Amino acid sequence: MSRSGIRKPGKEDPSRAKRVADYGYKKEFYQSGEVADDYDFHRWGSPERAKRNLAKWKTILAALAQTEGVGSILDLPCGTGRFTDRLVECGYQVVGGDISFEMMQQAQKRIGPMKGLLGFVRADAEHLPFPDSSVDCVMSIRFLFHVDPVTRVRMLREMGRISSRWLILDYRHKYSYRFAMYRLRKIFGLAKNPLVRVSRAQLEQEARDAGLKVKAVLPVARVFSDKWVVLCETTS
Repeated sequence: MSRSGIRKPGKEDPSRAKRVADYGYKKEFYQSGEVADDYDFHRWGSPERAKRNLAKWKTILAALAQTEGVGSILDLPCGTGRFTDRLVECGYQVVGGDISFEMMQQAQKRIGPMKGLLGFVRADAEHLPFPDSSVDCVMSIRFLFHVDPVTRVRMLREMGRISSRWLILDYRHKYSYRFAMYRLRKIFGLAKNPLVRVSRAQLEQEARDAGLKVKAVLPVARVFSDKWVVLCETTS
């Protein structure tokens, strides 16, 4: 609680997952009505977090500006739809996909009917229920860092299968103030939890392993942000 008595997002929020590397745990965690109800508040319920969300959206727009021929987008996972309606407002035909019915219910409730919103589909990123090349672009934001590299490549390959050309992804990288401070704390034995981030070389290798080519890497913010928005293109 703040001094004014208004609750602020915090570590005890029900939608804050444990810091574990187990993707199976996280996969189940987000399929909860309590988590879905609290999700938007925890992620974007303060001015600082809302500002970070806006910075991410502007970087996504910068990535989209480097594409061509995009009319349809799969937003995967769409979660509560934080970018789904914005993509529709930009003129794209959009499908929201998520493994969590509960998250998609929140998205439907918040967004309502929109021309250009084609609907929501329950979708597991490891086995997507779409035919080959069925959309022009797959966008996957705030997701890939939840999974290990082997699973991530398998998911990227599946996303590339259903995209006719483009993928817009976000990664957490090593070239930030936060990661530098983590390495310093680790040297002195003060780091409690591992902070897993990718290098540019790791990013490029994962893309190749998934049959993709990295076309652009766009930092969300210089130095202090550890997030990239990555534009990839299918190679087959």
